[in-house]
Amino acid sequence: MSRVWDEGTSAMVAPAVRASDRDGYVPALDGIRAIAVLAVYLLHLAGAYFPGGAVGVDLFFVLSAFLITGLLMAEFERTGRVRFGDFYLRRAFRLLPALLLWLVLASFTAVMAGEGEKVAWSAAGALFYFNDFQQAWTDRVAAAFNQSWSLSVEEQFYFVWPPLLVLVLLRRSLRVQRWFLHVSVIVAVAVAFTPQNYFLPTGHLLPLVIGCWAADQHAHGRTSWIAAVTRQPWIGAVALTVFAVATLVVYRPLGDVMFVTVAFATAALILNITGDRANLVSRALGSAVPRWVGARSYGIYLYGLTLMHLVPLLIVGIELRFAAPIDIALTILVVALSYRFVESPVRRWGRQWLRDRVQAKPSSAVQLGSS
Repeated sequence: MSRVWDEGTSAMVAPAVRASDRDGYVPALDGIRAIAVLAVYLLHLAGAYFPGGAVGVDLFFVLSAFLITGLLMAEFERTGRVRFGDFYLRRAFRLLPALLLWLVLASFTAVMAGEGEKVAWSAAGALFYFNDFQQAWTDRVAAAFNQSWSLSVEEQFYFVWPPLLVLVLLRRSLRVQRWFLHVSVIVAVAVAFTPQNYFLPTGHLLPLVIGCWAADQHAHGRTSWIAAVTRQPWIGAVALTVFAVATLVVYRPLGDVMFVTVAFATAALILNITGDRANLVSRALGSAVPRWVGARSYGIYLYGLTLMHLVPLLIVGIELRFAAPIDIALTILVVALSYRFVESPVRRWGRQWLRDRVQAKPSSAVQLGSS
């Protein structure tokens, strides 16, 4: 079975997926994005009430790895090749427009906060994706740039994973590929229970790996017991309960257990809503508001967290009860404008340019052969 994935819009063409519309778009996947970004947003806005909101970052990682791996698998299945240049260009068209605008906002905010000396390193680390190492080992990153560490972790993973996946697809059978992913999940779980620096890639290896594993389960058929579990209509409600508990309650002795549980719950939810049966949870996640928020989650994550730093600097002494609604209103306005007038037009132009490029130079792809 071949499927076409779009990491920018959570789109997937898969005839068996009833939870999608006729174009293959799975609305509920944007709903997962919405849950993820709202958890992080609420942590930064009112951490006393949502102390575990950082769990949203790991939801993002699972979903992103699921979509990206599916994209690569689908391209290989369709063509027997992967255009790595096009893959990274698609990432650039998706990520850079908002990132460049945000860098201006974050730099201004850092200067206002008296951290102007940190702007150069902070901006460079965000633009070239090494702020995770800077935040782990240095004090060079200004507070307005704090969220950029997770973008660095994600993009570093995508510099390593696509070539590795292609090597497995090219040189090994489907059976070996599946065992490779099973073992990777086991190793990632083991790593999760070792001492980790939160900001480094190893600290979030499990959600990324389990997202890749879930993509293989979806693309090549689910193992019987996994299919039996993820087909159950109650699995979505269980996953949402796990997310709620993880966001609202932080019990340090169970930190690693909760981290692992969230990763598996996210994978189970994704497999459930991309299965062959729609249910109440998938319909709720695919409704209008979650879809709107999820489609703009990248901008909310970038602009929203920085605006929370900026508002108190512009209105000195403002209380949280007044700052919070201003933060939310500004975030909605800035994100909506960025998505409508910058991100979407650039992404559309980039896709068209890539299509024209492929049609004009069909021989430029690297032929990889079939597995």
